[in-house]
Parts: sequence; C-alpha cells; structure tokens
Amino acid sequence: MKKLSLLILSFVLVVSFSVFAKSKDLTIGVVGPETGNLAVYGTKTLDGIMLAVDEINAAGGVNGKRLSVVHYDDRGDKAEAAAATQRLINRDKVCAIIGEPTSGATFVIGPIANRAKVILISAGATAKGVTDGKPFVFRDTLLDSDGAPATLKFIMDKFGWKNFALITSVNNDYSVGLSGIFKEAAKKYGASILVEQTVSDGDTDFSAQITAIKPHKPDAIIFTGYYPEGSLIMLEARKQGLKAPMVGGDGLLAPDLWKVGGDSVLGSIVYAGFSPQAKAENVQNFVKKMKERGKEADMFSAQGYDAVYLLVNAMKKAGLTSCTDVKQRIKMRDALAATKDFMGVSGKMSFDSEGNAKKVPFIQMVDKKDGKYYFKLLNE
Repeated sequence: MKKLSLLILSFVLVVSFSVFAKSKDLTIGVVGPETGNLAVYGTKTLDGIMLAVDEINAAGGVNGKRLSVVHYDDRGDKAEAAAATQRLINRDKVCAIIGEPTSGATFVIGPIANRAKVILISAGATAKGVTDGKPFVFRDTLLDSDGAPATLKFIMDKFGWKNFALITSVNNDYSVGLSGIFKEAAKKYGASILVEQTVSDGDTDFSAQITAIKPHKPDAIIFTGYYPEGSLIMLEARKQGLKAPMVGGDGLLAPDLWKVGGDSVLGSIVYAGFSPQAKAENVQNFVKKMKERGKEADMFSAQGYDAVYLLVNAMKKAGLTSCTDVKQRIKMRDALAATKDFMGVSGKMSFDSEGNAKKVPFIQMVDKKDGKYYFKLLNE
C-alpha cells in the first residue's frame, strides 16, 4: 500500500507539473523608474502596459497562454536598470522586456538584452543610436531626429520665431543628443542659436544661465532636458523678466511641468509621439479606458500600451509558446522587425532596419482652461 501510495503521489506530481508547464504564462518584463525624480515616466508606461495585458487576457490571451507581467523599479538609476534587466532575463525567464523609458538607461540595458537574444522595446527612449547594432533592441517612440526638425520648422512658420537660446543638460545623453539635432535643424531652416548654456540633471539654481541668456532676447528657449529642470528654468526666466517660452522634446511631457512651474510654463512647446486630443477612434477609446481606471492617457502610457500589442502581434506570427525557447524568441524578433503600418494609439508606425519606429510628431503647447493646465494639440 505504501509503494502504491508513493506511485500514485508521483503520478499526481508529474501530471500536476505537466499541467503547470502547459499553462505557464508568457511573461513580459518591465523595467523603469516607479519612484524618484523620473517616476512619472515609468509609472505611466506601466499603466498603459497593464491595460493592454488585461485586454489581451480578457480576449483569450496569446497562442493559448495568458500574459503576465513582472516589473522592477530602477528609480531612474542606470546600475539598477542593468541589475533589473539581468533578473528579468536570468531569473524570471521573460519572453521580452518593455523599458527603459529613458535614453540613458536604455543605452546600458540594450546590450544586455541583445546578448541574451531577448527583445527589448523601449516605450520612451528617443536619443540617437539607442538601437544601433543591436537587432533585439527596438523602440516605439518618436525619434528625436524626426520630432525636433519638424517642430522647429513648425514654430518658425506658425509664430515667425527665428532666434533661439539653447540649454543642454550635459550629464543627460538624451539632452546632449537632442541639442545636436536642434542645432542641425536650425542650420537647415535658417534659424539662429544666439546663445548656448549648460546645466546638469539635478541642478536647482539656474539664475546664472538665465542671466546670460536674457540680453540676447531670444524668441524662445530650447531646453533639451527633462521636466524637473525645465520647470525650474522657466520659473527663473519669469523671475528675471524673460518672457520667451520654452521649446523641447518629450522629456518635458509631464503634468509635473506645470505642477512646479505653474504659469511660467504657459506657451511652452513640446513635441511627442502621442496626444489625447487626437480624434482617431482608437485614441479616444484608449483615453476612455484609461480614465475608467483613474489613469491618465499620455505619451508614455500610450507607448507602453502599443509596445504590448506590438509584442503580441509578433508572438502570434512566430507561434511563440515558450519564453525559454531561443529559436522561438528569434522568430518573434524577426516578426517584430517586419512590422509595417501598425496602427497604434500613438500613431501609425513601421520599424526601420535598426528597430526604430518611424512616426509623425504631435506638436503641443501648454495651455490653461478653466484653471486647469493641459497640452493643446497644434498640428492636427
């Protein structure tokens, strides 16, 4: 009887393990800042990801499997982002990773994912070269090389601006790269960069930079960094009586811009890969669903949402059923690379040969209505 009981128990364990293995989820890893100065990027990206995953699971999942998500908070720190990526690959055995939403951290974790043949798709990194030479690294963001020139040309034509000040955050890869693109665009379109100043991420006193810029009377201040510094720069500009608005990339795209800067950031121009004001049906459905969850539909949540659907489309085309099967992951990578005219909530996109999404920018201005600040879409 004892032997029989052990035999039955062994059989049950084998069957249980087999059932578990067959029903094991397809896991997507997420890495990004959920706390710290850049938390808004990571938390909003995660909001969009979770909406997409819930929708897909409610519709029956992928290839007979459910999707699951494992996410880690890297606090915007490159070393922590690298450690989280290693955990996702080696311990959690993910099929793919969405993250990091910032360019600097993506430069660090991209090679890690590429060596492991695990897809990394950033829903935020925009700096030049993030994906270059790394076939498993993608991004569904609007490229700075597309967004900055289009925005500069737009504001020159619409507002007649031609003279600019340029401020670069020198310890920020995104900012350094974007400043170079704006300078090239200025030469191309006949604009003048009258004065250049530098800052660093984490600075809080910008009085010297504004003092240096003020005598040049620029039409606008191009700041290529993130919103924590951008809001303080504009507070100092208004304090010194400089009325020029700020122009920048999607690093400024956060409600915290006006939560800190208040009326000083009114009129600021920001380009991005998404606008909740776009009239497309899929965009408005996304905005509605996010609102029902008490969440905000913005560029980061939209690109996180699109990243999941891009991965799922590739999973389906590759017939992926196992995250640990390298051959299946390679097929998934090839399917993702072949994506053409994907209609996401952040616009229609195809991937170029380096895994960059080709998209048209949404150009927006900080405005205020009924006491509430918002990003007003200018180019639809």
